[in-house]
Amino acid sequence: MQKRLGQATQKALNLFFILFLVIGSLISVSSAWFYRAELNTFFSEIKTQEKNALSHQHNDITERFNDIIGDLIFLSRQNELLTYLDLKNIKTKRDIQKEYIAMLLAKKTYDQIRYIDNNGMECVRVNFTNGNPEAVPTEKLQNKAKRYYFTDTIRLGRKEIFVSPLDLNIEHGKIEEPLKPMLRFGTPVFNKNGEKHGIVLLNYLAKNFLDYIREKKIGEPSENMLLNTEGYWLLNSIKKKEWGFMFDNKDRLSFAVDYPEEWRMIRKQKSGQINTGNGLFTFITIYPLQEGHRSNSGSSPSYKPSVKKSNSSEYFWVLVSHIPFEVMKSYKRELLKKIFAIGAGSFLLISFGSWQLAFAITKHRIYQAQLIELAYYDSLTRLPNRKFFFDRLKKEISHAHRHGRRFGLLYVDLDGFKKINDTMGHDAGDELLIKVGSALEKTLRKEDTVGRLGGDEFAVILSEIKVPEDVKQVGEKIVLAMGQPFRLKAGIAQIGASVGAVIFPDHEISMERLIKRADSAMYRAKAAGKSTCIMASTDA
Repeated sequence: MQKRLGQATQKALNLFFILFLVIGSLISVSSAWFYRAELNTFFSEIKTQEKNALSHQHNDITERFNDIIGDLIFLSRQNELLTYLDLKNIKTKRDIQKEYIAMLLAKKTYDQIRYIDNNGMECVRVNFTNGNPEAVPTEKLQNKAKRYYFTDTIRLGRKEIFVSPLDLNIEHGKIEEPLKPMLRFGTPVFNKNGEKHGIVLLNYLAKNFLDYIREKKIGEPSENMLLNTEGYWLLNSIKKKEWGFMFDNKDRLSFAVDYPEEWRMIRKQKSGQINTGNGLFTFITIYPLQEGHRSNSGSSPSYKPSVKKSNSSEYFWVLVSHIPFEVMKSYKRELLKKIFAIGAGSFLLISFGSWQLAFAITKHRIYQAQLIELAYYDSLTRLPNRKFFFDRLKKEISHAHRHGRRFGLLYVDLDGFKKINDTMGHDAGDELLIKVGSALEKTLRKEDTVGRLGGDEFAVILSEIKVPEDVKQVGEKIVLAMGQPFRLKAGIAQIGASVGAVIFPDHEISMERLIKRADSAMYRAKAAGKSTCIMASTDA
């Protein structure tokens, strides 16, 4: 009895070990695969998020500085200023002050606006004092002939722009407290005869866009930094590391010193990502200067001449998002702990749980895809719905604006659809709408967009047209396609289409008015007998 009991026990143990090895091997392989897949997904998502965030910030910063340049050019050509250059009287000077005060109140991003004459003397100066703009009295105006921003700007020609380095404001030869990050934008002023009479200078409160960068970080693990040309921090989460180049006792506080290898790699390319022992660095180079703009190395104290001049390709900042290595390591460590904790439980439970997890993830992704489809696509025709179509139209307008291109917009309304619904039934009507959507897609290029706006109304975006006649031809092609018999389950359906066509920017430049013109043209087509395409007139 004991012998048999021992044999049974041995067999049970052998089976247990076989099962243990098989299940253990499967769990080990699955755990290793899961660990690697999760790690790759995590890093891939982090990298993509960081890249997209920096690209978005880069575009926003570029737009901000384009707006500043626009303000500067406007001020240099201001009617009140040109009148003052001719008359030099008190009234015209006050008119200039009023305009400067109005701009400071509207923008709230400038510390000062000044007009300085050829001799470096401030003629008009308005300060943005604690949000209350005020003109400086004549007796308190100063001569800035020796300041680098005056000497560097006054030598420029027409349409040339001076942009100072991003540094701290200096008053009376000392760095102003509390610290005030500043950028100065200047351009020469010419009278109506083309004679240079001085400069217009904008002092931009750089804290605005530094705070914007600070607040736009992805999440707690990441840190946004802004570096100057030499690798000094203009923005850092540790305040004492910023502006090292402005202080004698902080000259070693720089990204280039703390991360020499990373800085060397960053300087080799304009944007990218590098993963080192110090973490993940995502970076993009910002060139604030456009062609014709100039800058300098600045100087401290500010009354000394600039050491070096910079053109548009030499003046840059580097926007960096840093995720420390410890954060990445911590995620790996936590992921391993999680996997080991799961492995300590029942093999059956782990296998079942893994299956449920995979199923849940797949189900969640399918659900997300369904939500996206419901939100952006028509449930019947699978064409872009009204909201998604107008989003694309908005982007098309922005793209055409930026590249100076034309595109066409067609409004399509089916003729005779209600009769099909009434005589053949709603199921036949739905089947017809599906076939109409398919027929419309076949008449267009891949880069064009067709959407269902509701009921029997459709709309088409024709991207990058070469000549206006192309729009009319496509509209007539649609009319022809809609006039062909449609074979349905309930029988043959014969309909038509009235099409209204407009061209951006020939007819309108705003989205709302462009849509309205296309809709009006479509109703004119209906009034003209239907089954035709009518182009909107060029009259407003």
